[in-house]
Amino acid sequence: MLNLEWYRTFKAIYERGTLTGAAENLLLTQPGVSQQLSALEAYIGIKLFERKPRKMLPTAQGIQLYNQIEEAIIQLEKTEENFRRRTLQNRPKLKIGMNMEMFHYTFSAILNQLEMDIEFLFGDTEILQDKLFHNQLDLLITTSKVAYQNIKYEPFCREELLLICSKNLNTIPFHQFVYEKNMDAAEKWLSDQNWFSYSHKMDTIKSFWTDNFRKRPFFKPRYVIPNLIAIVDAIQFNQGLCLLPNSICKEYIEKEAIKELWQGVKTTYYQKYFAIQTHSKNLKQAEEVIQIITQNTNQKKI
Repeated sequence: MLNLEWYRTFKAIYERGTLTGAAENLLLTQPGVSQQLSALEAYIGIKLFERKPRKMLPTAQGIQLYNQIEEAIIQLEKTEENFRRRTLQNRPKLKIGMNMEMFHYTFSAILNQLEMDIEFLFGDTEILQDKLFHNQLDLLITTSKVAYQNIKYEPFCREELLLICSKNLNTIPFHQFVYEKNMDAAEKWLSDQNWFSYSHKMDTIKSFWTDNFRKRPFFKPRYVIPNLIAIVDAIQFNQGLCLLPNSICKEYIEKEAIKELWQGVKTTYYQKYFAIQTHSKNLKQAEEVIQIITQNTNQKKI
């Protein structure tokens, strides 16, 4: 059976010129090196060296073999060394929670900049907050702040929410109400539409209603879809309304796959936060991640 160590031994003998030198390189005994060379020569049926008293002289076939395997052995040794280095590194492992859209917006382009192993957890905000509180997460990116002990919040960014709708939805009556400043009729028209929401809590819808109508909404969303990209896809092919972050829907608006319905009397924003577990053993690494994300976000804005 072919043994790759035979070729490594052959390469060492060729480069050092002696069995003793090759043994030093390979951390083997001289008889062990001689035995491996003999096994290789027997396997391929060719004499590779002329044994001289103080020198191992390669034969013509030995020179030819060396030229053919040198680069392959070098690459094999590099691969082995890189694998060993990665395996032996005691890198910290972070657990970071967020929604799936936040990963796409925040992490997908910067993973190679992070000198650590990371496990990402996607899911419901309340569940992720509870995991953070119980030190099962090191870092959470969230839109809500909860007064938990040992949790520190840092502002990430503030993003504009856009009221969007299906491109084929007849919005002429609504715009007529707004033009006439008949806000009660405008509110009723909006309330009567099919609403898509990220959750039953309707946090963004409640904020929008407070900003524009100074009251709480009195309807329930028809469709609750806990994925913002999926909501955009659904709005394209089904009639309805939704409030979405500008970063999620601006490309679709530019392509006219959906349309912005109304900028509102007042622009509604929502704040994103970094939530850090201050008792995490990886607190330093979590702060490094925040710094990299912040720098990358600022570069996008330039």
